Amino acid sequence: MSGAICGGAPFVYRTRPESPRWCFAERKRLPGTWELRGDVPLGEPSWYAPIWVYRCSGCGDDRALFPGQEWFWADR
Repeated sequence: MSGAICGGAPFVYRTRPESPRWCFAERKRLPGTWELRGDVPLGEPSWYAPIWVYRCSGCGDDRALFPGQEWFWADR
C-alpha cells in the first residue's frame, strides 16, 4: 500500500495489462498491470482524484528505475 497521509488508495477501479519491461527487483523483463486506484468505492464522492499505479507480476511493485533513482524523478 502507498504511504499517503489519508491511507492510500485501497480500491481498484480498473486494470490494464502492460507488456514486459525491466524490473530491477526481479532482474528480468516481466509483464505487469496498471491499476487505477482510489480512496473510496467507485461511484462515491471523494476529495482526491484516482491514481494509476504500476504493479510488476513478479515483485508486485514498480521497480523500473535503477535503485536509488526514485528520488530523482519524484519532483518532476
